[in-house]
Amino acid sequence: MKKNWQVSTISPAGERHGLSCGGYYGIRIRHCQSIWLWSAVLALLCTFVTYPGIWYSDSYVRVETAKAAFNAVVKTLIGQGRPLETRNHFTLIPSFAMIPSLALTGHVGLYTFLQAFAFFAATLLLIRELKPAYPRLQSILFALSPLIYGVSVYYEAGIGCAAGIAGLILMLRRVSEPKGKGDRAIEFFMIAFLSLITFGYRSNALTITPVLLFYMYRRSVSKALILLVALALVLGTVLTEAIPAAFQVRGLSNGFTGFVWEMLITIQRMEPEKQAAYLDYLDEVGGEGATREALEINNDISVDAFLDYSQINPETMSRPGAGRIILRRYLQLIRQEPGLWWQVKWELLKRTFAMDGPMAVSEYNYNRWERMESYGMLDSPARQAFYQSYLEAHRILGFFTCRPWAVFLITLAMTVVQALRGKEKTELYWLLFWTAVFFYAAFVLINVCFDLRYFYPALYLMMIMDAEITLDWIRTLIRKIRPGNRPQAAG
Repeated sequence: MKKNWQVSTISPAGERHGLSCGGYYGIRIRHCQSIWLWSAVLALLCTFVTYPGIWYSDSYVRVETAKAAFNAVVKTLIGQGRPLETRNHFTLIPSFAMIPSLALTGHVGLYTFLQAFAFFAATLLLIRELKPAYPRLQSILFALSPLIYGVSVYYEAGIGCAAGIAGLILMLRRVSEPKGKGDRAIEFFMIAFLSLITFGYRSNALTITPVLLFYMYRRSVSKALILLVALALVLGTVLTEAIPAAFQVRGLSNGFTGFVWEMLITIQRMEPEKQAAYLDYLDEVGGEGATREALEINNDISVDAFLDYSQINPETMSRPGAGRIILRRYLQLIRQEPGLWWQVKWELLKRTFAMDGPMAVSEYNYNRWERMESYGMLDSPARQAFYQSYLEAHRILGFFTCRPWAVFLITLAMTVVQALRGKEKTELYWLLFWTAVFFYAAFVLINVCFDLRYFYPALYLMMIMDAEITLDWIRTLIRKIRPGNRPQAAG
């Protein structure tokens, strides 16, 4: 056990040296100077071109919530704090992450740069971790890909979540290496911080936790280190709620929205005689007449209809005990109408995996509601080209990027082939693949939307892995067909 806490690292020349507290990560940071530089350059360029970034409907709400939360933080610090009800069901950590930008510049442009920088850095570091056949080529291809730069400045929670997941994977790859106590402390707080970002941006990302812990177990690290990682993940998760609570900022929950939507659709599909017994099924949540009202306006295209215009809304679903009632009703409906429930569930699953057609890219907006000018946007040909390049990339590559079922199957097949070839990086391939699977599994359990942005963090991990494997195959093929590698003719 003592050996696991020993201070050690590798110098550029490949020699091992003892280090003082924090020396291990100090050297690793210095070894990545080129990545930090290029990430900053790319982030700065994308920020200037799109200032203040690419927004959609939820982005406005997050920015306005950030302004209100900033005021709440200031008032709390001077002893004049009072509860702030945000009246929306979005995760609050992205809005809190915007506060430093508001405090320093009065605007969110700095946040745009920092998000883009973190996203580019996480991407380039993950590529480097894979030790690709052509590292510079793959880094350049990804830096120039609209599927990467196009989302770097996108005000969507999945982008921060994707960067956080990549960071967690990179940190867990380092945990088993020998270090001193000071480096372990840095490691603990870095994992906690990255889990705060990952789960604070997308709460459904909690489903990746079993994959991360199982990976630690498979690497045969000590129980103490596994416990260290588990505690760091728990701390980060707790902070997603504790930070807003400390400044009395309260949001609404939409964690049970998918269950309510499935129940409403299922009831709508019933025969009139049977449906009559369910017309007050959810009144216990929304109040008298709430179920009938929701059924009249609900549709199977989007949750927004009942969520925005009925008594069964984020506010009523956030009331104490409401979640328990919804879950009980949901399980009861499955027992009472298993056939009809499964029919509805299967339809939603097909849309979740885009089995009947590509996923929509509808939430990647140029100037939603014509309000971007009031936030500092300056229209330009460069901004137009930036925006269009992302949509065009999905138009060309849509069979791969906009069909989760295809991406998962293709990636699984490529990973199996690499495993059969005995590649030493198979362990990392499987970690990336199963992290993507478990991340998207949350949307299998609770269907709420079928836009590409919900799938993107999983797509992001698999794109990086698939590109690396493809380049590895290309290198292998080139080596086989080189004249010097061909067998000599007899005689």
